[in-house]
Amino acid sequence: MIRIRIEHEFWTQSMLICCNQLNHWTSISKHIFLPNTTFHTLWSNAYQINYLMPYAVTSKLKLLISGTKQEQLDAEDLCQFFNHLSTITTNTTTTTTTSSSETTFVKRSYIEKLYPFELATCFLYQKDFDYSKYYIQYAKDQFFLHWSQLSRLNEYGRRTTIQLIQPYYELDQFLVFIEQNLFLLKILENRYLTNNQDDLITRDLFLERIQKDLLSQWKLPDVIRSSISTWDDIVTN
Repeated sequence: MIRIRIEHEFWTQSMLICCNQLNHWTSISKHIFLPNTTFHTLWSNAYQINYLMPYAVTSKLKLLISGTKQEQLDAEDLCQFFNHLSTITTNTTTTTTTSSSETTFVKRSYIEKLYPFELATCFLYQKDFDYSKYYIQYAKDQFFLHWSQLSRLNEYGRRTTIQLIQPYYELDQFLVFIEQNLFLLKILENRYLTNNQDDLITRDLFLERIQKDLLSQWKLPDVIRSSISTWDDIVTN
């Protein structure tokens, strides 16, 4: 039985790695999220936390951003999971509530440490700019800490780690741009909500600023040295 379980885990990991390299997020999500499987049930054992959770978070986030309408609706459970972890429980009058709060704190600490970029992207999707700014700064802090601990002899580790800085930097730039042009964004949003298509001045001004302040400064990853995941993080996200 142990041999069968180990073999099954090996083939599962191989399949997830292949789908991840091919950006087949739907296949990953369907394989992990079987009936009655949620982000909360993935915490039931160490194998699921360490080997399935990374692919679960990534696939749901990608589908949330670029999936079909139905896939985006199905991926909303990632937002609910992150939002639940970000809610601080202050009522500790009972043992049950205290235990639940401690469990939530452990989960939140774990997720924040391993998935700060995903948290920042998810909260940006929900237009929660404050949380997004907090987590992208946390992601950059984690990056610099990890970079400082890498040996100069670890060429592969340094080369793969440095690729993380571009999506972090560009997401941070985008948040700064949003903060500086929030007034224009609200005008544009109201224009579409009221179906006022004649207000072209605001639209042109916004497009001019986004071209000057963002698009002209951004660049594609390196064709040879950048990984597929780096390309997807920058182009898709």
